[in-house]
Amino acid sequence: MIMKKYKLVLLAFLSVCVYCACVEDKGNYDYIELNDMTIQPLEKKYTVELFSQVKIAPEITLKTGTFNPDNYTYLWMLYTIFSDPFTADTLSLEKDLDIEISALPRDYQLHYQVKDKETGLICTQTTEFTVINSFSMGLMALSRVNDDANLTFINVLDQITEDAYEKINGEIAGKNPKGLRLIGDGMLSDANPTVVIMTDDERGGTVINSRDLVSIMDFSEMFYFKLETVKPQVFMKNEFAIIEFVINDGGIYKRDVMGNGFYPKYGVKLKGDYEYMAPFEFHDMSVAYFYDQVKQRFMYMPGPMQGNSVIELNDIATEEPNPEDPGKVVIGAFNPNDVGLHMLWGGLFGQDYAKKYGRAVMEDEEGERYLLSFEAIPGPDFMPLHKFHVSTEGIKEAKTFTTSQNGTFLYYAYKNKIVCVSFSSGMVVNTYEFADGQRVDYVECDQKNNINHLWVGVSDGSKAKQSGSIVIMDMSTDGSLKEVTRYENVCGQIVDFEYKE
Repeated sequence: MIMKKYKLVLLAFLSVCVYCACVEDKGNYDYIELNDMTIQPLEKKYTVELFSQVKIAPEITLKTGTFNPDNYTYLWMLYTIFSDPFTADTLSLEKDLDIEISALPRDYQLHYQVKDKETGLICTQTTEFTVINSFSMGLMALSRVNDDANLTFINVLDQITEDAYEKINGEIAGKNPKGLRLIGDGMLSDANPTVVIMTDDERGGTVINSRDLVSIMDFSEMFYFKLETVKPQVFMKNEFAIIEFVINDGGIYKRDVMGNGFYPKYGVKLKGDYEYMAPFEFHDMSVAYFYDQVKQRFMYMPGPMQGNSVIELNDIATEEPNPEDPGKVVIGAFNPNDVGLHMLWGGLFGQDYAKKYGRAVMEDEEGERYLLSFEAIPGPDFMPLHKFHVSTEGIKEAKTFTTSQNGTFLYYAYKNKIVCVSFSSGMVVNTYEFADGQRVDYVECDQKNNINHLWVGVSDGSKAKQSGSIVIMDMSTDGSLKEVTRYENVCGQIVDFEYKE
């Protein structure tokens, strides 16, 4: 508790330092504002690599007279804020910072202080300072090279590491890659953040350290018991939730990431009247939804900490009012308890504290496809909004789908094209076409780092090493796309992306 209070006092002090500019140090700390000295503002944020040379040379001016650096003392410090253990390190006592950074990779506050030796005048500035290593922050891309799982890492300094997992661990991550997920990183989590590479093999994939990508355990070791079938499909989490889920072979398992050690395990399969849950993520901070592929209906767990069962939603009628049956009212476009369709893709989208936009692509027995949209309101309330039969170009061929944080458009890919469809009308809004010979293997909207970005994996279709490329695209409000960055021939056939902070 003392440490927490100390952190709050320090944070308040640093916040004041940012805005107060310059004050006089009288010894009794009865500060008065002088505003005689100006320090050229530091950058809003610095991101540097571990063991790199950091050079910052602020320009200092006075209202009157000429600045003489010998008349002042200097202090550069690096603080951790809201972190256990708390650290505060002195980096330099010189006017300009020129050091090799050796601090552990994480987020810090960089504090700079200049003090007049004669008058006691103090000027300070504080800014964000992030130390990274080659793998601590950036975009991960999981691809298929022949049948092997292959990991490419592009850090925030745009440094590319191909075959990242193999280079670090001396082995491949597994066969038949299926997905990639960062877990245990929520604000309320006490668990060590880890990345799970999911594979369709006897191991089910591997769990790796988030900061250095070193293998910790196989997926099958994440449970308190031995799984009958090892088939990881999707991990479900929320930034503000302390419960995380995993769907393995259609069954739901959960773990508590608060107060259960660095690597909390998953418990027994959740109970409920379901047969095989779809491998898609519908997890808000207060409720988790699931879709049963066999019974073709939505179910939910109210307040994920409450109990170990998933239950049915309240019945929702969708027919027109009938005078002979007053109980029938128009509530939505479909009944979530009787959807009658197979889910090809879906999810709950929005900001972490308000994920309420439910979106899905469905298919009937004849292969016709539909767009569903609904709103999830804490309670829980499930409000169906739209159901459209779609026969747009390439929709029946598409195998990869995504939407942005606000869930306005569906983006799907087939051949060398990405098609944008409105969720509110079911109509095509825009189509983007890559060059001949480039096949779009996978698309995913960035939900966290830059919500206007679309990640795209393209390749020649061979699944060979370096046959694939990663393309970053800007999404406009009209649904159009514009290529921003391309990382050429850095992977195989992309199957998933994940951004790691």
